[in-house]
Amino acid sequence: MFNRRTLGKAVIAGVPLMIAGRGIAQSVAGDGSFSTPPLAPGSNAQIAGVKMGAQTYCFHDVPRGGDPAILPLLIAHMREVGLTDCEIMSAHVEQTSGLGNGWWVKSRELPGYDEQRTAARAWRLKAPMSFYQSVRQRLADAGISIFIYNINLNDTFTDEERDACFNAGRALGAQGLNASTTLSETRRVVPFAERHKMFFAVHNHNNIYDEDQFATPKSFETAFAMSPWIKATLDIGHFAAGDNDPYEFLAAHHDRIVSLHIRDRKRSNGPHVPLGQGDARVADILRLVRDKRWQIRCYIELEYGSLIPPVEEVKRALAYCRSVLV
Repeated sequence: MFNRRTLGKAVIAGVPLMIAGRGIAQSVAGDGSFSTPPLAPGSNAQIAGVKMGAQTYCFHDVPRGGDPAILPLLIAHMREVGLTDCEIMSAHVEQTSGLGNGWWVKSRELPGYDEQRTAARAWRLKAPMSFYQSVRQRLADAGISIFIYNINLNDTFTDEERDACFNAGRALGAQGLNASTTLSETRRVVPFAERHKMFFAVHNHNNIYDEDQFATPKSFETAFAMSPWIKATLDIGHFAAGDNDPYEFLAAHHDRIVSLHIRDRKRSNGPHVPLGQGDARVADILRLVRDKRWQIRCYIELEYGSLIPPVEEVKRALAYCRSVLV
């Protein structure tokens, strides 16, 4: 049986190793090459015309920060659940520390944050585009495409760093970036999105008391007014938890929404729950996208804890989506 540490050591040492994972075997060699696992029967890339995918955060067992096991495991998981489209999080791409972003203010208070943040900036500014292109190619060789690069730009980013992030997104093959961010940061990002001609999709949480946060219809509408290149990744679970109606917001602003995070939560800052057990109106939203034939990506994202392996949880979520769409 392997774990993250032993797997990483084996790959670094150049020892071929088999990843045994819920019916998938994948050979990983020291040069980073690996055999592509078979795609699950009956691809879930589209369900009744609805474009399905995953935010790679779903796969909680995939390591972060430059671990050599990241791409082999990520590809294996995507192919096992039958998904071929993703929003890839920066921690699954960048070879930097998890503290290198600092989206959550509390992370800035952790020991060593300043040093790690400085190191992350230095890495971003010197990383060649060929690095990101190689990530894109490895996924493409496995039949997986990247639509959105998820990197949480914030007030710790310099303009040079913001520019590098858009360049990275383009090299990955993404059509745009998205971020858990703030209104004030979005204003700073506008000229970069316009110059690169790539959308910047803001992602909401449920802090309805901070006017700089994305949590209410007004916060999104304020951002939309800044530029046509500002879009939304509407997290329907968080939106419901902030006592908003994600169905009504989608109906009103579908032309500015590039993707949905399909998750469920209870209202009034309630808990994360499996799809169909909360107040996010998941079934209604999926059917609305289907019936209107909107080309909005619907990305599964899991945040609640579970003893069930992440791949199995994603399969269950997709099974729920299929049950309400077909």
